Amino acid sequence: MIKTTIAILAVTFSAATSHAAMFSNGATLLEAKCAVCHPSSKVKVLKRSPEQWDAIVTSMMKRGAKLNPEEKKVLVDYLAKTYKPYAGK
Repeated sequence: MIKTTIAILAVTFSAATSHAAMFSNGATLLEAKCAVCHPSSKVKVLKRSPEQWDAIVTSMMKRGAKLNPEEKKVLVDYLAKTYKPYAGK
């Protein structure tokens, strides 16, 4: 009985950890959460500031994007670092 309980807890913890790790990556979030409604290529051509990305993600959440606050932060940070305006001379 105890071995069974331990095994069930281990599997449950492993699944929860895998799910959390999967969505701790901005690129994964972009594909899993944003590409549900539109191709990620639409996002990848935009070059925006961190504030602009935050506003865009907030707007998408109001339209139904399923992101919790932690996922939103990870996604906005990823987008702001990866798809930022060109800072040429």
